[in-house]
Amino acid sequence: MPKRSANTKRAETSPAFTVAIVGRPNVGKSTLFNRLVGRRAALVHDRPGVTRDRREGVGDIAGLVFRVIDTAGFEDSGAETLEGRMRAQTEKAVAEADVVLMLVDARAGITPLDEHFAALLRKSKTPVVLVANKCEGKNADAGVYDAYSLGLGDPIALSAEHGEGLDGLFHALAPFGPDLPDLDEDDVFPDEEEDEDADADHDDPARPLNLAIIGRPNTGKSTLINRLVGDERVLTGPEPGVTRDAIPVDWTYQGRPIRLVDTAGVRRRAKVTDAVEKLSVGETFEAIKMAEVVVLVLDAEAVLDKQELTLARHVVEEGRALVIALNKWDVVKEKRS
Repeated sequence: MPKRSANTKRAETSPAFTVAIVGRPNVGKSTLFNRLVGRRAALVHDRPGVTRDRREGVGDIAGLVFRVIDTAGFEDSGAETLEGRMRAQTEKAVAEADVVLMLVDARAGITPLDEHFAALLRKSKTPVVLVANKCEGKNADAGVYDAYSLGLGDPIALSAEHGEGLDGLFHALAPFGPDLPDLDEDDVFPDEEEDEDADADHDDPARPLNLAIIGRPNTGKSTLINRLVGDERVLTGPEPGVTRDAIPVDWTYQGRPIRLVDTAGVRRRAKVTDAVEKLSVGETFEAIKMAEVVVLVLDAEAVLDKQELTLARHVVEEGRALVIALNKWDVVKEKRS
């Protein structure tokens, strides 16, 4: 069978079904997501709980193409908390999916939190495939055997970081997709690679317009996206810095496809010391680079400080169309026409 790049296969085939990746924090969900979509799309860090929003992409294993959703770690917290709102986003992903991949960390073994959420998934109508991640080396064998205790069937042993065991995942997902020819051991499986063909269809009128939403923390960027699409698509809340990843959201306005990108708030460089925040800010600037139009969201009560002027200048220097949006206009007491 001739080997083709993951990018070529994705261009030829539309996703036939949807896969949601779930599990407790820090079991490697985003690493597996990146492996399946063939590039470093989701933010990955050793710190638990980095992922907060649902992120969608097109996954591909040897020609089996599917829509894949990365989710926040299952947390057992109250609905009013940030963790509870994150769990609600994960529950939406499970409801939308045709099949769920529940990840466990084979090196850490099965934890009470794994058992709690496995019990919830057993009650779900969505089929579940159990995946034991981080299986590189012999130290993970005991964790794989422990995974049988979750009552979700035979676990698939793999290493998302090293790309091992994807053949087992292929065979578990194949029944949910279209018929494919039998595969040999030498058939290609996805590796992380840059999307070299990202700009190949730049002049295609059907190609979505890339529109990034940027600004300081807590100016209402995520709320704006939810209002535009008419759904609680991205996580919002009173806490500053809720958004960490740059999250693309597909939207259609008057027949024109638009890809909205929610981004992390950008503070002054001197204040950014946390490693995860540095990664988040880097994703924001990458979103600006990939956008055609950038909306800079300002708080109507505190507009155009030095940081926002710096952001605006950067957008212009990148050659992107800049739109200034004044949010929270309803709280302004002295409105001038």
